[in-house]
Amino acid sequence: MKPSPPPPRPRFRRTAAQVLRTAVFLGSVLLVVSVFLFTHQTIRRLSSQVEITSRVLARFLALATFPATHDPELQRITREIVSSLDFPIIITDPEGFPRAWRKTAVAPELVPAASIDSLREHQPLSPVIRARIERLKAEVVRLDHQNPPVPMKQTATGVALGAVHYGEPAVLDLLRWMPYVTVGAVLLLLSLGLWALAGLRMAEKRTIWVGMARETAHQLGTPLSSLMGWVEILRTHSEAAPPGATVPVPRSELEETLTEMERDVERLNKVAQRFSHVGSAPHLQLQEVAPVVREAVQYVRRRLPNDESRVLLREHYEDVPPINLNRELIEWALENLLVNAISALDKTQGLIEVKIERRKETEAVEIVVQDNGRGMTSAEQRQAFEPGYSTKHRGWGLGLALARRVVQEYHGGRLFVRHSAPGEGTTMVMSFPT
Repeated sequence: MKPSPPPPRPRFRRTAAQVLRTAVFLGSVLLVVSVFLFTHQTIRRLSSQVEITSRVLARFLALATFPATHDPELQRITREIVSSLDFPIIITDPEGFPRAWRKTAVAPELVPAASIDSLREHQPLSPVIRARIERLKAEVVRLDHQNPPVPMKQTATGVALGAVHYGEPAVLDLLRWMPYVTVGAVLLLLSLGLWALAGLRMAEKRTIWVGMARETAHQLGTPLSSLMGWVEILRTHSEAAPPGATVPVPRSELEETLTEMERDVERLNKVAQRFSHVGSAPHLQLQEVAPVVREAVQYVRRRLPNDESRVLLREHYEDVPPINLNRELIEWALENLLVNAISALDKTQGLIEVKIERRKETEAVEIVVQDNGRGMTSAEQRQAFEPGYSTKHRGWGLGLALARRVVQEYHGGRLFVRHSAPGEGTTMVMSFPT
């Protein structure tokens, strides 16, 4: 006995759209990285320049305004200079008391200069003013954590006259966030572009499917009409022949042939109707599910392979409420699931179970197709419904994609893999709302 060949590896036909999608993705990643690096480097240079400017201004103030610690007129001038700065700065005297400040939590006009002198001389002071001065001292500590204070010294004697405490401009924080904001904006634009591209691809795919379906229906129409005419002629001649008359073939064989021809013609007509529904809104009718499923199962059962490996096809139908469906399309989708289940059988005793049941959790009506075939890996499950994906050497990979379109887009249901694992078979479910 020859060992069974290994299962064929899945094939996926790469189309021009897939190549374009890959190119767009790689280009988008390159663009985002380039924008981030360029913006980051630019912002770093700008941030460095801002920091240098702040430091230079602080040192300039330390050298130019040290007499202001005692001279009231120079204090006024110092306040005017400080008021033009765009970063937090506090000038303190040798004892650490603030004398001038800008861009802090306490406005300069809320703390009179005389009140600071009163605090230095331990004179009575309003609790509100005292709290504001303490708040300024706490701000000095916070600024010193950002940048070391710049001491103010008398040039001739080197006597310490105070210090300049400064922080970072508000624009510096904005500059530091700019690379991330820019990258976020680029990613948003790319996402919108990819979303639009996906919409175009989906529209193109639907156009192709609709065109293919309508052309197939048109091509089937002509031979169908001809076959129906020939069957009618043969049926008329068979019925018109008197009993015992000589006919080219026995009457029983002719009747059987005509019956099979009529069945095949009916089948071709049903296929044409199925394709004619693609691309247009099909008519849904409230009806029982079991007769629709039973007819599809019987059609597949008559065409089961007759070889040494037996295939057992079981049916189990629960009582479920009627649902809105299109008979031809649901039969088509179910036949695709059954054909896929048959092709996946790899055991001596192949088993396929078809069930109709009602899900207790969601009250949905489910058509379940379960097989004991080779099963699918996680990667195969993710691609199973993609057009063009097939595990067969001669498959086009359209059966499951068509079935999902029928169930989800035309009937508002779901088609999904409930369970599948290599060697454990696959359970496919068509779920319909009630």
